[in-house]
This record gives sequence, C-alpha cells and structure tokens, in this order.
Amino acid sequence: MQEYVVVDLETTGLDPYSGCEIIEIGITEIKNNQIVRNYSRLVKPDANIPSFITEITGITNEMVENEEGIETVLPRFRKFLSDRVMIAHNAKFDLKFLNYYLQKYNLEQIDNHICTLEMLKKCKSYKGKNKKLETACNYYNIINENAHRADSDTKATAELFLIIKDEVFPETI
Repeated sequence: MQEYVVVDLETTGLDPYSGCEIIEIGITEIKNNQIVRNYSRLVKPDANIPSFITEITGITNEMVENEEGIETVLPRFRKFLSDRVMIAHNAKFDLKFLNYYLQKYNLEQIDNHICTLEMLKKCKSYKGKNKKLETACNYYNIINENAHRADSDTKATAELFLIIKDEVFPETI
C-alpha cells in the first residue's frame, strides 16, 4: 500500500534560526492514490504572532493562546509520520522548520520527502507562469478554499501531487 503524508506549516516568519516559530501543522494522508484524511493543529508559539502573519494566515494570538506548544505537538506529529514519505510544496521551507525543531527536541529528522514544487519543474504539461501553489491550483482547477491555512494547503498539495505524479514519476511511485 502506497502511503504519503502531505505536510504544510504556518509559521511566524521565514527562518527558525532567527526565532520564527510553527503556529500550525496541517496534514493530508494519501493511501493508494486516495485522500483519506485532512487535519490541522494550531500550535501555541512562545512569542506573539506578528500582525503581518495574521493578515496572511488569519491565525491570531487569541486562536493559539490555549493550544499546546511545539514541544508537545511535534513528538506526536513525528510518531504519526513514522517512516512514510512526506510531501510538501516547497518542501525546503517546511523541512527547515521541522528539522530545526526535531533536532531541538532530540527527535528523528525527516529526509524522506517529495516536493511538489520540484515536481512542477519536471512536469512538461504544466504551463503555469510560476511554480507557486496558488498558480498550480488555478492551472489544474484545484480548489484551495482557504489558502495559507495548513489544512487547505495540504489538501490542495495532495490533489496536485495526485494529478502530476504519473507524469513526473511514471511507474515508480
């Protein structure tokens, strides 16, 4: 059975090494080429969420004030991911944050992943003006009802992956 976990993070900025934090983790499970689960979890950061991040994501300090911190959420996420392949759009970004915090809490880092942004670069049928998730969704008529929220972005990324995987990885995935 082929199983993948599509992951998307919402964060307080671009770089965990400068103190930016994870404020939402979204997952969409794919089993045998079917989306079987879509879920997200807000995470309480140590610092306040900057207003420009709230403008982009809609996630407010009030929304996360009673949520668990990353030190509690991340071990459960890592156990859930297990040895399955992680998929993300612009995986370098998500992996930078995930592996930073996984290392911080002495958890196994993630190296088994697929990046749908990189897949688009190899996809000869894709004629979008750029490789952004929003552009790819528009090109392939994928509805992303709540862009910049982790559950919606992972579902859209999962649908994108299922559309382009056979062209990019014929008979290998």
